[in-house]
Amino acid sequence: MDLKNLYWYWNNAVGNKFCDDVIKFASTLRKREAFTVDPKLGPIYKSEWRKSKVIWLNEKWIYKELLKFLDLANTNAGYNYILKEAEAIQYTRYDSDNYYHWHMDQTLETDRPDSRKLSICINLTDPSEFEGGEFWISKPHVVPEKIKPMKLDFMRKRGSAIVFPSFVFHKVAPVTKGTRHSLVCWMRGPLWT
Repeated sequence: MDLKNLYWYWNNAVGNKFCDDVIKFASTLRKREAFTVDPKLGPIYKSEWRKSKVIWLNEKWIYKELLKFLDLANTNAGYNYILKEAEAIQYTRYDSDNYYHWHMDQTLETDRPDSRKLSICINLTDPSEFEGGEFWISKPHVVPEKIKPMKLDFMRKRGSAIVFPSFVFHKVAPVTKGTRHSLVCWMRGPLWT
């Protein structure tokens, strides 16, 4: 699949109050160890792939902020995917030595009647509060490191957001100091053809 725009982003998608409100709200909820999902095996907890804490959210006030950026990126980046519904929002807390290695949010093959089409990530943390934790992205490839992955420095800025097709490889490098908070959500649509 050839992409005119690998991603679409905003430096100031959401303000400090929204970031503070999400972090404060999430601090009252129980976090769970993050996992990855294998289509055939289900949830897999492997710290060599991913290490962080997550909370699943369904709050309308958070959806209201995220969904508008998914719709804008779908049009402005020229993806023009048919989007049906959003999944639950994932709040992620990356403490020191936490990370998420190269992965895709959706392969082009799935057993489901629909698939993830677009992913959105929002950084909720001021860059002075953590070190490391850089967001990287790569064109679709069997080995992402082979095709010059890009470190997206703008994703360190608090309130920054990025939207990209869910089959695009990306990762969060290890946090070396402090804590990085983020939101992730996916829009689903018909299967890829």
